[in-house]
Amino acid sequence: MESFDIQKDLENGLKNKEFQVYLQPKFDCRTEKMVGAEALVRRVTNGILVMPDSFISFYEQAGIITYLDNFVLEEVCKLLQKWQESGKYCYVSVNESAKHLSNKNHGIEVMKILNHYKVSPHFIELEVTESAIIHDMELAKKAEERMHELGFIISMDDFGVGYSSFSVLKNIPIDVLKIDKIFLEGLLNKRRFQIILESIIDMAHKLRMITVMEGVENKEEVEYLKEIGCDVLQGYYFDKPLPVQEFEKKYIYHS
Repeated sequence: MESFDIQKDLENGLKNKEFQVYLQPKFDCRTEKMVGAEALVRRVTNGILVMPDSFISFYEQAGIITYLDNFVLEEVCKLLQKWQESGKYCYVSVNESAKHLSNKNHGIEVMKILNHYKVSPHFIELEVTESAIIHDMELAKKAEERMHELGFIISMDDFGVGYSSFSVLKNIPIDVLKIDKIFLEGLLNKRRFQIILESIIDMAHKLRMITVMEGVENKEEVEYLKEIGCDVLQGYYFDKPLPVQEFEKKYIYHS
């Protein structure tokens, strides 16, 4: 009964257009120019903005998170189509849940959405977390290999938080390594943290991965990350997650 109530809640939210896509921009570390964005979901109920921490875990536990994931993907494809018709190009990352990895038809279903909006998979980055992978590494490997072959960019989110992060790198075809913001806590004052972060970035580059640092909050962090060769930065120092219209005005149609 609880699962049924949660499913009805999601269905009603989608039907009433309560879910909204927000975009947080990503920036080239060297030039500090916007190079892409991460799609995030928010919910507005009775005029109140609800953050994903309040509902995502319930949908995951009920096994219905894919409905919300597909909603976000379709909204992103609509945006990409509109931008490209205006001569504007930007890649966007979207979350891929563990539920997708167990669906053998996932690639077919995703490509149907992309083909409908005439969007190339090269403009979509699929973000998967370690926690989504470790339950069945072999299944995840096959799933991500299929998506990789279709042309999607594969990203590992929250790298360094879990205990098997390096095992994931060994087995999954990763293009982008998103380093968790935990490594920035006290970074400028702790040489131990610096050594670890520098080693992660060096390792990722040797594996031909793009590195993204999450949670960047000040200029000192930016300058240090430039020094050690990080590729892309994301965080409140540059900008917070923005409603689509605000993001477009600021970054897509600004010139």
